[in-house]
Amino acid sequence: MSVEHPGDIQQEEEPRCPICLGKFKIPRDLPCLHSFCQSCLEDFISSKAVNGKELKQFECPICRAVVPIPRKGKTSKLWAPLFPINSILQFNGGKENADKSCDCCLSDGVSVTANGFCGVCEEAMCSSCLTFHQKQKATKDHSIITMEELTNNPRNFVRVDKNFRCQEHEEEDIKFYCRDHKIACCGSCCIYHHRNCGQVLDLKKDATSLLLEVKPLRIIEEMNKLETHLLYIRKVNDSNIVSLESQVQEMTNKINEIRKQLNDLLDDLENKVKSEGSQLYEQEVIQKQKENREFQPLLNAVRNSHVTLETFVKHGSDMQVCF
Repeated sequence: MSVEHPGDIQQEEEPRCPICLGKFKIPRDLPCLHSFCQSCLEDFISSKAVNGKELKQFECPICRAVVPIPRKGKTSKLWAPLFPINSILQFNGGKENADKSCDCCLSDGVSVTANGFCGVCEEAMCSSCLTFHQKQKATKDHSIITMEELTNNPRNFVRVDKNFRCQEHEEEDIKFYCRDHKIACCGSCCIYHHRNCGQVLDLKKDATSLLLEVKPLRIIEEMNKLETHLLYIRKVNDSNIVSLESQVQEMTNKINEIRKQLNDLLDDLENKVKSEGSQLYEQEVIQKQKENREFQPLLNAVRNSHVTLETFVKHGSDMQVCF
């Protein structure tokens, strides 16, 4: 069985934007590390604005991670250019990127051909911007390569994060890697804590060998496993949401059923009370009418006696009154 050597492996398929499925055009990285064309990201953010209402955040089109406002005071229409450019994707197209425009000038709406690239700021720059960049105290030590070098070998250029700071000395960048302790450190840490270590490497000079040590393919495999696990968790959460919705609907149906039963019982009780009350009313009316008929002769006799007695008193003699 033949063994494939690194040189025999076919070149990876060219990366494409997950939204337009085309070649990346000004690829921008979200905090979740997913990349999109700047124009695609602008359209996606605009589509999330409902009735022109200004957004406070949005979700990544792939992983749904919440992306906060990149810079306060900027409207959502201007968010996309504020996210960092993915330099590896930007220059993965080879020769067709040779006429890359200066990112600094583009931010001012001016298109000028770039001559160099800053690995710390991750921006392509024209001659004027490069000169200004290298004169500034804060940026004069930044790693600069020509556009030709970057275009011909984009994957050999190690991106250095400008926020890649030492945990112990926050004001200093990480520049070295100690193999003995397997930790990255700044110059101060290298002097104080690792001066007696046998293998302290300069990240700029030995970046390629260090990259091979971390075994990118294994990292990609682990990331795929993590992504699969996260997708599983998301699937379980979606299933739980559906289950909760079903339980809520079932409880609502039971409450409605109980309400209907109670209403039916109240209706039956009302009808029974009305029926029994009506019967009792009829019985009482009949009884009272009967009593009235029975009392009528007695009432007549009393009235007659009353009239006779009044007549005797008024017109009779004393003897008649006494008897």
